[in-house]
Amino acid sequence: MKSKKQQAARSHGRTARLEPSLDVGALLRSYRWIRRSAALGLLSALYLTWHYKLFLSGAGDQALCNVSAFVNCDRVAASSWSRLFGLPLAVWGAGGYAALIAHATWVMRRLTSAQPERWRRAPADDILSTALLILPFAIGVVVLPVVSLVRLRALCLGCAVSWIADLGLLISGIRLLQQARAVRPTGAIWRPLWPSVALGALVIVPLNWYARPAPPTPTESRRALERTPAVSEATDLTARDALSPVFGSPSAPITIVYFTDLQCPYCKLQTEALRELLARRPRQVRVIYRHYPLDRSCNLRLTQTAHPFACLLARLAIDAQRRGVFEAWSHEIWRAQESLTRERIQQIAQRYGLDPERAERDAAIQRRLAQDILLAERSGVDSTPTLIINGRLIRGYQPLDRLDAFVSALLGQ
Repeated sequence: MKSKKQQAARSHGRTARLEPSLDVGALLRSYRWIRRSAALGLLSALYLTWHYKLFLSGAGDQALCNVSAFVNCDRVAASSWSRLFGLPLAVWGAGGYAALIAHATWVMRRLTSAQPERWRRAPADDILSTALLILPFAIGVVVLPVVSLVRLRALCLGCAVSWIADLGLLISGIRLLQQARAVRPTGAIWRPLWPSVALGALVIVPLNWYARPAPPTPTESRRALERTPAVSEATDLTARDALSPVFGSPSAPITIVYFTDLQCPYCKLQTEALRELLARRPRQVRVIYRHYPLDRSCNLRLTQTAHPFACLLARLAIDAQRRGVFEAWSHEIWRAQESLTRERIQQIAQRYGLDPERAERDAAIQRRLAQDILLAERSGVDSTPTLIINGRLIRGYQPLDRLDAFVSALLGQ
């Protein structure tokens, strides 16, 4: 009996020395919730990393989170908001969540250990260092939902799960800081962070490597092309036309007919990939641009409008090609794509001597756009981006390495 009382007294003395006014039980509960929230976030980040790899491989449409035009992970993955300093945001998140799990576990073990006091640091330092790890996620849960729902007009289900996890981290972090007000830090808040940050970095490096899909081999590319539908030779997709942009060598053995929509986020990535392919193979590849706006105001094949400015942009693109400013004008449109409004389109058009109203009244522009849509219908095109590579129709975004592998396969390399 006496021994139990002495043990209780010693335990009480350790807690008192830890911080007289600190509720260690409440602190441990907060850290448990931090660990649970970070575990949920880590699972979400790993799924999103897998999805990002799937998207970059050109197979993003197989993902479970692509439910509709609005509930669509690909639309978010295609935006510049999906990357930070060149790395997928999901990879950064996975590293951060792993660091938080490790840090919370470490702090909980120290709080419940019986090590001498001189081996411990003040709990306030641990609380503040934890708050620093939570801070990026607290910012993310405020900013990213607004960007996704308001600017991108898309909801990624995997992202939504991570927002729930981040909200849990934010609430737990606030509770920790409320407890930290009663204690005094020693100023060594950075010291507890380094092991957890190092672990986070060890997670980020291999995950970033994993998120970059390996290019298919020439044999795999040849088989993939053989499985794609062939476009009827009667469909003259490659006929020369002054109003259709053409890039690359006129005598190139590989011709890519590119059906695009200037408001389509996947087309933005596809355009960048094609530009890099042309730089890599300037004498072997020719790219012909065709318009297929996902907008019912000019494309009556559609049952609904996906991009309300697509027809307007297609007409301006044809006018820009006629006036010799297509490349510069389209580059600026692609850059501003995520924040396009009618007023913004008008401002960019004026800088290049273009007029939306004039383009809409121009019979030659209307005829060219109608011909592109008719060519798309005859070729089996029903979405963007769609590529027809030497008569083989390929739907969906194709990254640079995959395009290059297709070209190598067709050239017999």
